[in-house]
Amino acid sequence: MKKNTIKSIKGFKDILPDEIKYYKYFEDISSKVSEQFSIDELRTPIIEKSELFNRSIGDATDIVTKEMYDFVDKNGDSICLRPEGTASVVRSAIEHSLIYDRGLKKQKYWYYGPMFRHEKPQKGRYRQFSQFGVECYGFSDTNSDLELLIIGNSLLKGLNIDNVTLHINSLGDIDDKKDYEKKIFDHISSHVSRLDKYQAETLAKNPLRLLDSKSDNVKELLLNIPTLYDSLSNKSKSRFDMLLRKLDDLEISYLIDNSIVRGLDYYNDTVFEWRHQSLGSQNAICAGGRYDLLVNMMGGDAVPAIGFAMGVERIIELLKLNDDLKIQKNISIPIINTSLEKETYVHLISKNLRTTFGKINFFNTDSSASLTSQLKHAMKVNDTFVIIITDENIKNKSLTIKTSENQMSDMVVKWDELITYMRKKYE
Repeated sequence: MKKNTIKSIKGFKDILPDEIKYYKYFEDISSKVSEQFSIDELRTPIIEKSELFNRSIGDATDIVTKEMYDFVDKNGDSICLRPEGTASVVRSAIEHSLIYDRGLKKQKYWYYGPMFRHEKPQKGRYRQFSQFGVECYGFSDTNSDLELLIIGNSLLKGLNIDNVTLHINSLGDIDDKKDYEKKIFDHISSHVSRLDKYQAETLAKNPLRLLDSKSDNVKELLLNIPTLYDSLSNKSKSRFDMLLRKLDDLEISYLIDNSIVRGLDYYNDTVFEWRHQSLGSQNAICAGGRYDLLVNMMGGDAVPAIGFAMGVERIIELLKLNDDLKIQKNISIPIINTSLEKETYVHLISKNLRTTFGKINFFNTDSSASLTSQLKHAMKVNDTFVIIITDENIKNKSLTIKTSENQMSDMVVKWDELITYMRKKYE
């Protein structure tokens, strides 16, 4: 690389051709699973008003205070690149009367696209990253929690991702969360000197966030703290117990984990994460929970809601590790042109082939190169089937093919013969 070339911005990753197949595989499976559960797709803009996330996520969260790409545009408005999908979907649903007009309160949507956070880049975590999410509105009972967990399991199974553990917890309602935050504060406040500046600020602003801290000093301080479950109201505890019984009935394995609190302020009651052991400390690949107050807090009617989001780049890292993964890709057949440049016969043949065989790709090689060079390139594209067009082919309205079936020796065929042969072979 030359000294003066421009490189990509730190944390912003080019997705190269050898990785694209994994993204397409994910997109295909996720859209199919969404269709199986009758979930509609919804697409929102990449840029939103900063107020949307200040209000929904919480102005004391790391995302808003440290990670959000926010700026003032030419109109003087404070806008940002979206850091997550839920708030955008809620904004869209309210703005377009999707979830509380004409009796259509019960709705399910899925989204997929880039999100942006200015955080430390790590394996599977970038400053521009892709997220797939599902959001369900109008469903308040534990069956909606259960279905969302089933959807998540179905998606992971469809992607052939094993060795995943579902971690689940309950935050309870607003009062339960406030009571437990006070217990955390009281439990640690006498040991503030053992916290660094950032941890002390978190204790003051959002004590629940300390529960999922990876720092050894925080873990040690919280070692003997009562669990969230023990602090739940009877209503929230009964609700969580009912969900766990349903998971048991369906033989869905899970681990009750007091550290699952989620990093956003809008969650209540059920929260969960799927974790994979091969990703180290950043091992959550899909996470979510209930956010029954968010729609009302954002200006809509009081509509219960639940959802999850999946970090696609972390999923891609897992797909790369799967040697048994069978990713279907279209067959590519190279077409070598050795005729004069003025001839258009090869392009006519290419056009007709692409029209006739929609699931097969046809690759036109560089006609200015020698036959040897074109053949060498063609064999890298497909070492079992090559089409060659020569001056003689043009004169006789024929084609020459090399296939592994005839030991890659030349075989001259007419157009109809080629179509019949390929249909037997590829359809």
